[in-house]
Amino acid sequence: MRVLNWILILCTSVLVACGGGSSPDPEPPVLGLGEFRRAVAGHRVAEVFVAGADASRLSTYVYLPATGNGPFPTLVMRTPYDLPITPVSGFPEDHPNAESEARAQDVGWTEATDRGYALVVQVMRGRYESEGVFSLFLGSEVADGEALIRWVERQPWSNGRIGVFGDSASGVASLQAAASGRPSVKAVYAQATSTDFLGGVIFPEGRVKWEALLPFVLNQSADNSASHDAMLGLGAVQIDALKEQAGDALGDMFGAIEAGDPAASTWWTRAITADFSIASQLQPRWGEMLAAGKDSAVRATLNVTDRIQAPTLHVSLWHDLFQPSAFAAFERLQARRGDQKLLVLDGTHYDVDDTELWPSRPMFAWFDHWLKGEDNGVRAWPTVQYTVSGRPDLGVRSAPQWPPAGTTLSELALAAPARALIINPAAPTPTLGGSHLTLSSGMLDQTPLLARADVAELQGAALPVAKLLLGAAAVELSVLEAGVGDLVVKLVDRRSDGEVRVLREAVVRLAGAGMQRVSFSPLAYTFDAGSKPGLVVAGASLPGLVSFAPALSGTVRLSGARLQLPMAAE
Repeated sequence: MRVLNWILILCTSVLVACGGGSSPDPEPPVLGLGEFRRAVAGHRVAEVFVAGADASRLSTYVYLPATGNGPFPTLVMRTPYDLPITPVSGFPEDHPNAESEARAQDVGWTEATDRGYALVVQVMRGRYESEGVFSLFLGSEVADGEALIRWVERQPWSNGRIGVFGDSASGVASLQAAASGRPSVKAVYAQATSTDFLGGVIFPEGRVKWEALLPFVLNQSADNSASHDAMLGLGAVQIDALKEQAGDALGDMFGAIEAGDPAASTWWTRAITADFSIASQLQPRWGEMLAAGKDSAVRATLNVTDRIQAPTLHVSLWHDLFQPSAFAAFERLQARRGDQKLLVLDGTHYDVDDTELWPSRPMFAWFDHWLKGEDNGVRAWPTVQYTVSGRPDLGVRSAPQWPPAGTTLSELALAAPARALIINPAAPTPTLGGSHLTLSSGMLDQTPLLARADVAELQGAALPVAKLLLGAAAVELSVLEAGVGDLVVKLVDRRSDGEVRVLREAVVRLAGAGMQRVSFSPLAYTFDAGSKPGLVVAGASLPGLVSFAPALSGTVRLSGARLQLPMAAE
């Protein structure tokens, strides 16, 4: 997973109506062993164009082990990125053979081919050399993925036992291929990714993960294919100018972040509309994507969780923006199928590339069992393995389900803040910590925000002994006065050294006085003895999460809260 590339990636393939071309060949061509060439590292590689759902030619790379005619079990990834792919499952990010190969497309992933797997990597439509329009995960990836799976099934070098894998945006596209329901897909490996990308990650509850969406769309425009750009209806000079403007906009946006005032960049603060400058011009389905973000029924149709028909190893991180969606997919599929596994590491989205973070490298053992039939103990793995955030000394724990049994719901009274919040939408509260793609993430100290008029803290009593939070916290917040708009609510740990550590962030829609219930995403975290679990509330979190609706404004008065924490002894 590449930081600058997932600074970001929200685009991908297009619906049939946008791709052009004739009906796909019902008998996809066979790629014979004689069409492979030898890479410097010894494995074999071939580059082909495979028809997508509408016959658009999608750039596809196949890597075979150095020896043998197969047929081989086959691993499949679909990606919006250029090659070589970034290794997953705790393997080093740098390929050992990258410098020796003449072409990046020849690098492959020798960890896979050396283990006797064929590896198939397809670049999504509208990206690099693939034809068609680069869409925004609006549904066609399932059909394109199915076309690829059907093609693999017919190849003489594949034994028809297929594993689908990927992380981040590549994982999103790969999971949608797995959702085609082809019986040849025997197992899935999903790392820091989502089966519900638009609804669960980019537009949670109809709001906008703006820090991920906007930079991603602008950044990815530079690498759209010539086929994509040809369908924009613009001249080459105008397209080049727009791409240069996109780069300037990114510089302005992140310059404001670096200076500590995101609102200084009008790119962050302008209204999110279907005709949003640059994005709407370089991405034809921008408006359709925003419409989907506002419509819960449409978002639901794009959630492919229930279409996964294979054992899946879900890997997540406690402070990754994909984490809530990954947990939801695991819980739903486990309840339905009973053959899912969940591994939760500590860290943020890009920490997954840190090899030292991994207690093991589980992906190949997973596929060795489900694709090769090896009796290697995979079925006996604990259903859930998890770390405790901030406590590497506690190692990896296991449980037969999430949340683990043995917790007690502790209710803590939080006193009213010392003052009301005075919220000015023209000077929104900046995002500080939490789970993000392009911003500094994790359990950052909230103290720098507490002097702001639009931020307040609700404190509780100090804990007499250390307690382990295991599960999803919630709070009942008593509002005495408020207008209409979103209030940001953060679960925090006021530690004995004065740090106010953010653990979780949520948003609640206010509409005057009343009791508001707020739920947070799951977490495993130790509150030390003397710590004070509590809340920090703010008028905004720019550019972390914004609303399509007008922002909250004016005075907000709170009378206190009751915090509910599923706790266990440490």
